[in-house]
Amino acid sequence: MALRRLSAREYAINLAMTMASWPVYARREWANREQLDAFALKRTRDMAVHAGRTVPIYAERYRDAGVDPAAIWTWDDVRRLPLMDKATIVEGYPDRSVARGADLSRCLLSTSSGSSGRMMTVPHRADRFWPYLLSGQRMLRWAAGGSYPFWWRQAYVYTSEYPLLRVPGLYPLRFIPTASEPDAILAELERYKPHLLHTYPSVLRDIVALDAERMRGLGLRGVSVGSELSTQEERDGWEAALGCRVRDEYSSEELGRIASQCPDGRYHLHEDVVHVEILDPDGRPTDGTGEVVGTELHNRTMPFVRYRQGDLARIVDEQCSCGRHTRLLVDLAGRSNDGFALADGRRLAPGFLLDACYRALIAAGEGVASAYRFVQINPAQADFEFVPGPDFDPSAEGVMAESLQGEVAGSGLEVRVRAVDAIERPPGGKRATVFRAF
Repeated sequence: MALRRLSAREYAINLAMTMASWPVYARREWANREQLDAFALKRTRDMAVHAGRTVPIYAERYRDAGVDPAAIWTWDDVRRLPLMDKATIVEGYPDRSVARGADLSRCLLSTSSGSSGRMMTVPHRADRFWPYLLSGQRMLRWAAGGSYPFWWRQAYVYTSEYPLLRVPGLYPLRFIPTASEPDAILAELERYKPHLLHTYPSVLRDIVALDAERMRGLGLRGVSVGSELSTQEERDGWEAALGCRVRDEYSSEELGRIASQCPDGRYHLHEDVVHVEILDPDGRPTDGTGEVVGTELHNRTMPFVRYRQGDLARIVDEQCSCGRHTRLLVDLAGRSNDGFALADGRRLAPGFLLDACYRALIAAGEGVASAYRFVQINPAQADFEFVPGPDFDPSAEGVMAESLQGEVAGSGLEVRVRAVDAIERPPGGKRATVFRAF
């Protein structure tokens, strides 16, 4: 979630750069494999050189491994660079994992709400946010079948509001918080009458179940879902109910927009935003299912070079019927956090619960927990388990308990906060941070 809004100057710069770069990004969407590889290799080399020269944790890793990023000329050279992991970056923030000379006051600080059980703050230069705006526009355009006119209204049901100013008539947006009840969300959608909807699968699941006919009556042109796991069968069912395309996207705070479904329904990697590798357990490239490792190609404030994302997937390099030449992501595993099921039949969305955990940890103080998970034991009880961090104080338990109990007020849930020695995670690393145990 972004902690502040863009200033007028920052917004103007982003708007100008977005308009100037739009034709380039549009052409790159249809580039051939050779062009895409050449672009990604050059940007990967540039980012690795920058990280090695300005970010202490990368400089040390490269020195210890005896590699020089300036000597990168092929993908085999790239694979000699050591991998980077989340724990190292989190523990080094900000002094050792942010580029020297970076001014965090000029950044948007985006904080992961902890789908892997560890929170991470990712700074982006606020006046250099335009690549992410372009990739987001691409994602929504694909969800609508390939067209997204500037006058179309977009509603997004999300945990926090985008940090953008508004230009009247230019890609109008309406924020609806996930904390709202499904009937309130549906009523707001009916008032706003959006052309496009972007939300969590759990939210869409709830509002379609509430009244599919009212949802169909919105006349949506496309729906984009993400941040949580949904199946293709579910999305096909939502398409039939809503009368429009429903497309999934795969992204993270660290790597940005990784992949999204094209109008024909296949997951295309956004290869001008992040270069993705799939590695086996020994860190070697594999054509089978392996760990997603990415190099983000734009964020020079806090680089992510050969970063272990933690999810499992497979990449195939074959032609899609839509005509685009980017590689395709298949067999994605991860993002499978559950919502909580309440005794009266209501559900608490996993996105809302992840943010509730984030707010509780922030209230308790930085460094009180190094990992956590939120487990619903039964319809009346949920346990918040955490591993004490270096700055843990016993009073933090009460602060977290009070915060979480307030978040779920009216749900009938009693929240118990428990310190544990360790939290087990299955392969893929990002599964079941918020889940039901019944």
